[in-house]
Amino acid sequence: MIKLVLIEDDKDLNELLALRFRALGYEVFAFYECVGVERVLDEQDIDILLVDRNLPFGKDGIDFVSNLRKQGYNEPVIFLTAKALQTDILQGFEKGCDDYITKPFDFNELVLRIKALVKRSKKESEKLAFKDFLLDLENRLCFFKKEQIQLSSLEFELLKCFFENKNAVLSREFLAECVWDDTSTNDKTINIALTRLRAKFPALKAHIQSIRGVGYKLC
Repeated sequence: MIKLVLIEDDKDLNELLALRFRALGYEVFAFYECVGVERVLDEQDIDILLVDRNLPFGKDGIDFVSNLRKQGYNEPVIFLTAKALQTDILQGFEKGCDDYITKPFDFNELVLRIKALVKRSKKESEKLAFKDFLLDLENRLCFFKKEQIQLSSLEFELLKCFFENKNAVLSREFLAECVWDDTSTNDKTINIALTRLRAKFPALKAHIQSIRGVGYKLC
């Protein structure tokens, strides 16, 4: 089921779109303005946002999307708007949208564009990258400079945990739960695993830092 945020200030169009999407089985979070949207993004696994550019009080949806991108929200965005000039369209993409549809539009085409973006987004989310490393989560493969390298299951889980939490200090307790799924895993086991990982991948050695008395950090 696709979870969709709809931001459209035209009440009739908002209600019509929400009705038609729900008839397709979508879970729709409908708004007439941007207030409250970030809370939904924080609390729900939203797949895509449909955003009108002409919002209440003279606001432009483009500023809202630009601000979302600056804060690190990376959900796909489609602008749904009457602003159809080439400069408007280019500006939309420059500020962070993934697609731009002008009104009037065909609903079936909109649905197909949504499905394509969501599919692409989910495919991209199945990969994690750091420097020259790439983890393919779906197939449990690892690549370094586009060359496949062999990993044990433990090594894969360690890299996955670090790549998902770049620049964060990870306590030994967190690593024990994340990688070993056992908070009772002793510090020696974790330290040995990290030492072997850094020895196996010299390119990572300088990036996995030991934080004295706390844990480790990938940066």
